[in-house]
Amino acid sequence: MDPIQTPTPTPTPTQTPELSRRDRKKERTRRQIYEAAMRLFAREGFPAVTLAAICDEADVGRGTFFLHFPSKAALLYEFNQRVAEDFRATLVEPRASARDELQALVRRISVELAAQAEIMTAMLAEFFTSPEALAAASEQGTALPELVGEIITRGQERGEFAQHIDPQLAAASFFATACALISALISGGVFGSSAELSAEELNRQFLQITFSGLSPAGDHND
Repeated sequence: MDPIQTPTPTPTPTQTPELSRRDRKKERTRRQIYEAAMRLFAREGFPAVTLAAICDEADVGRGTFFLHFPSKAALLYEFNQRVAEDFRATLVEPRASARDELQALVRRISVELAAQAEIMTAMLAEFFTSPEALAAASEQGTALPELVGEIITRGQERGEFAQHIDPQLAAASFFATACALISALISGGVFGSSAELSAEELNRQFLQITFSGLSPAGDHND
């Protein structure tokens, strides 16, 4: 008699909490504003686009805009949210290793930023000079850092990463360094000898430092 075959479970995306009707409406409005702004940025360039023009394009009032974003540069929050949501949708069971997921996330962020390099360079430059955007970042711009923290925590639970490191500290360090390197690449402001490295090689070396540190043993890791 043939052995009973156990069916292989079909991979399913990771579950996300259901949003209320009000939250879904707020999300649609936020996306509407973001998409309108990105259309204008693509046509006219980031510096030339005013808040009034964004509100007209999105068909919302200034009060509605400020309900979602404290400044034009704060539209980075929605970019952050979209990348995180899209990446979450790719996380299916059985999951890859936490290291592989972090590598894939860095590649995704790199691709998304590079696709809109001129806009993102200008937006990032204004973001870091906008007190309103910086003040609100800890509350509204957390989607990607939270995702990194979840992946690191999962890696610790599975014994892939050191468990004595605080996962939120590790996530903050990883995310901040990754974004700094990617931003430098797309703006052409890469420092020192790194200017001679390709984006792929720079990402590879960053990930090696993250996972192996500066120990000579890291030379034997992929």
